[in-house]
Amino acid sequence: MTTILVTGGSGVLGRALIPALEGRADVRVLSRHADPRPAFRQGDLQTGAGLAEALRGVDTVIHAASQPSRPQADIEMTGLLLAAAKEAGVRHLVYVSIVGCDQVRAFPYYRAKTQAEALVAAGGVPFTVVRAAQFHEFVAFMLSRLTRAPLLPLPGLPLQPVDVHAAAAQIAAVSLGAPQGRAPDIVGPQVLALPDLARSWADATGARTHVLPVPAARRFTPLTRPDLSGVGRTWAQWLAQEAARPNPYAG
Repeated sequence: MTTILVTGGSGVLGRALIPALEGRADVRVLSRHADPRPAFRQGDLQTGAGLAEALRGVDTVIHAASQPSRPQADIEMTGLLLAAAKEAGVRHLVYVSIVGCDQVRAFPYYRAKTQAEALVAAGGVPFTVVRAAQFHEFVAFMLSRLTRAPLLPLPGLPLQPVDVHAAAAQIAAVSLGAPQGRAPDIVGPQVLALPDLARSWADATGARTHVLPVPAARRFTPLTRPDLSGVGRTWAQWLAQEAARPNPYAG
């Protein structure tokens, strides 16, 4: 059975990945702090401490850890992990990235993701880069903050949010296969403009805000892949089932 180490196991994607892999692989989870649970391995992506031990006997790494608020740290962590994985003889590194990140220069985090992809490609470890669209939970978290205002001007930015559990299933399948360089992007079943997402969020949660659509910059269109068959629940289905629950990004 393949031994897979997941970084970012406590994050939104990581918590969906672990059950998606259970029974199909020997799953280990990298943790910065000591954890008595058998599957957990201590290692620090910021310093490199403990990574060699955590990677011992590992066939595949899914690198889902991320630092959106510290983009440069995201690049540095990826570099440290790659060096340790190469030294440990890891046979497959799966890097989770974002749809369209290489075409959206306005966001430092997206630029960091693009740079990390390049590191992975040149890192000497057989790899797969898999890009996913924004998760429903992330879109909901951002909208929960924006809809506090009574008037909300929003650009007609098209998004194609995806169910994190469906994305995790796709990423798990990639990790169990051979390295392929770039895997197909993972997107949801619908392209929706940001103002429409905000209106439906406000309706579902009772937020009292008026959404005012404004023109979107053309450079943002790469965030969607309408040419692909989307996976998982639609935004409306997710809202009906999950909108009232605590949002993991708020924690």
